[in-house]
Amino acid sequence: MHCEDAARRLYAGEPAPEVEIHLSACDECRLLAEDLAGMNDAFARARTEWAPSPRFRVTLPAAPWRKLAIAACLLVLPLAGWAAASLQSPRTNYDMTAVLEPSTPSTPSDPQILATIFLEESGR
Repeated sequence: MHCEDAARRLYAGEPAPEVEIHLSACDECRLLAEDLAGMNDAFARARTEWAPSPRFRVTLPAAPWRKLAIAACLLVLPLAGWAAASLQSPRTNYDMTAVLEPSTPSTPSDPQILATIFLEESGR
């Protein structure tokens, strides 16, 4: 095992037999392991012993963007609703009598007239 691999595992807190073997042979990594163990002990002691005083209080400044975000939401939400409504297809009202009763055109339509003229000329 190389020193870089051992250091990576020591920082990650992953105990492994390979690391122990490397620490027995490498003075530099053994010192690193002792330093990390000392820091872990100090942090553990600090978490249990230290308590903030009642006067210790952090005041956060008011967010200046909050009013702007509310105004943007009030503007964007109606616009999004309008856009969604405009994307919907218009509803058509069907005349049921026209659907149920087939209509017979008494006079031919323009496309029908043009088709008959085209067919007559192409047959000549």
